[in-house]
Amino acid sequence: MIFGKFISMPQEILKKSLTPMMEQWASCKKIAKEALLFFRMGDFYEAFYDDAVVIAREVELTLTKRQEVPMCGVPWHAAENYIDRLVAKGYRIAIADQVEDPKQAKGLVRREVTRFVTPGTVINSSFLSEKTNNYLLSFAQVGAIFGLATLDLTTGEFKVTEIEDERELKSEIYRLRPAELLTSEKFQKKHEKLFEEAKQSFRVLLSRGQEWFFDHKHAYAFLVDHFQIHHLDGFGLKGMVAAINAAGALLAYVQEELSLPITHIRTLKAYSTADTLSIDWVSQRNLELFETLHGDQTLLKVIDRTQTPMGGRELRQWLKHPLLSVKAITKRQDGIEALTFAPTALAKLRGALRGVRDL
Repeated sequence: MIFGKFISMPQEILKKSLTPMMEQWASCKKIAKEALLFFRMGDFYEAFYDDAVVIAREVELTLTKRQEVPMCGVPWHAAENYIDRLVAKGYRIAIADQVEDPKQAKGLVRREVTRFVTPGTVINSSFLSEKTNNYLLSFAQVGAIFGLATLDLTTGEFKVTEIEDERELKSEIYRLRPAELLTSEKFQKKHEKLFEEAKQSFRVLLSRGQEWFFDHKHAYAFLVDHFQIHHLDGFGLKGMVAAINAAGALLAYVQEELSLPITHIRTLKAYSTADTLSIDWVSQRNLELFETLHGDQTLLKVIDRTQTPMGGRELRQWLKHPLLSVKAITKRQDGIEALTFAPTALAKLRGALRGVRDL
């Protein structure tokens, strides 16, 4: 679902007899659900019915019909480019590949959905900025406490927090500006206004996870199994039930629903919004920290002289979460002063950093 826009199984398919090939497609579409299905047929990925109509419209392909069935296709070697463009527009994509050698197949080659690509889980895309995190954000609520879990699959960054004030929750969502929001159906219905406001503020995909993903026992067990530990206290999560529920649900969604690897997610960090200055979402917009209301000069663009993707992402985080501690502020200023008054050393450091690749 893309904020009310569904791409689901056309009802007419259920009422007619299908060829073996289209039966295979229908089986994959049932797994893909609302995702746009790219179905491998020889040297092409094909799309049918409503999927074909949407894909043809969004990436300017020729829409054709065969026996009154809308269809379009792209060469398999160019598919990633079209998938990137669709994901950048906020769509969820399912890929159905041939899972056996056509030369050894007896009859029709078997095809299965092998992976999903969503805005919050895309890893290799020309539309991703190396100095900007691509976040998937998960919510859970226990009593009056909101748990937030944030994952950037491109870097492996995985962190959680808990918030008690709904206004602060909204501000944190705006600060993080995730590409995808994961929640349970129950939470979504309870906080429809929150998601509607997020939709109006920036492009985001709303995904619903299974309710049992957010169950505390399941979430806790999933996390300790993934990290191969006995308990989560070492991550600073003792007593953070809502945060644990959000984190466990997020990893389960990525691995079990999207069939994506999570072995590179090796740690989980708890943070507190109370440690930094809270800038509400209206102020964030009016201060033009990252996006302008007029022109093209944002504060980040003016001051960003970082030499590495990691440095660019860290500077963005500093602007999102200004320090409150005088000691921490003074320490940061002293570091800047030391480099400013040592231009030769600074130039050498910049030169060395330019050769550092993303970690």
